[in-house]
Amino acid sequence: MGVGPARDRAARVVRGAGWLAVAVVLVLASTILGGCSGMGQPVAADLTGHRAGFCPPEYPKHLHLTRRDPAGTPPLRGLHACTSDVRRGPVLLVNAGGTVWSTVAPGHPSRLVQHDAQVAWLRARVAVPPALLLPGSAVLVWARPGQVTWHPNREWSVAWASLEAGFQALAARGRDTPQAAVAGDAPRGQALISCALTAYHFFQTAAADATPAGDGLGALELTWSASATPCAADWSHADKLLSLRGVAPTTWGTAVARADAWVNRSRAALSWLDVPGVPTVGLR
Repeated sequence: MGVGPARDRAARVVRGAGWLAVAVVLVLASTILGGCSGMGQPVAADLTGHRAGFCPPEYPKHLHLTRRDPAGTPPLRGLHACTSDVRRGPVLLVNAGGTVWSTVAPGHPSRLVQHDAQVAWLRARVAVPPALLLPGSAVLVWARPGQVTWHPNREWSVAWASLEAGFQALAARGRDTPQAAVAGDAPRGQALISCALTAYHFFQTAAADATPAGDGLGALELTWSASATPCAADWSHADKLLSLRGVAPTTWGTAVARADAWVNRSRAALSWLDVPGVPTVGLR
C-alpha cells in the first residue's frame, strides 16, 4: 500500500530513533489536573462513558458547536459542550470522539476535569501537553462561550490513531490483550507507546518538508508496515519478552495486518488529517 512522501523519509527517521527514549517520561498528575482550584463546580458524572452526550447537573445547558472553517474539519461526533450560564460561562467541553483538540481561549484559565483510564495511562508515561484535550477527556474553560474555540491537533491525533490501531491489533482474549498492555509497565504497553510516537514523528517529519502534504494517513500506514521502524523493533522486542514468560504474543506480522485493516476501515473518518488548513470549532 502506498504511503506517499512518508516512506521516502523512513530511513533517516529510524536513524534518529533516540527521540523515543526522551519522549517517554512521567507526567505528574498535579501538572495535568492542577490550576484554577476553587473555580467552578466539580464534575462528578462520567462524561465520556455510556452517558456520553449528556450534560452533567453542574453544567446542564447544551451549547451548539459550529464549524467556522468546514474544510478539513474532523467529525464532531462525540464532541459536545455544556455550561451553567449561556452568556457568562464557564464552558465544559467533553471529548468522547477520536480526535485530539487544542483549546484556544487567550487570557482565560482552563483545567482538565476528567479523563478515562486509557488517557490516564498514556499521560502517566508520555509528555502530552497538559492543555490538549485527548479523547476520553473533558476540559473546563472559564470564559464566555463566544470567547473559546478549538482546533484539531493533527500530530497528536495521528499519534492517538496509531495507539488505537495498536489496541485493535491485540487479541480480545488471552494474556496479550489491551487490558494486559496497560497494566503496570507491561512490555506490550511500552510497544504501543512507541508506535504512537513513531506515527507522531513521521507526521512531524512530513509537515517539516517543503512539499505541502498532510501525510497523516501516510504516517499511520508507514508505522504499521513491514518497514524497519521503532514501532516494529519495540513490538518485536515485546513479543520476545512475552514468549519468555509463557505468553503467546500477538506477533508483529499479525499486528501489522490487523492494524492496517483498522486504518483502512477508519480511512473516511481519518481523511481530514491530510487536508491542509486549520479548521475551527466554536460555540453559539
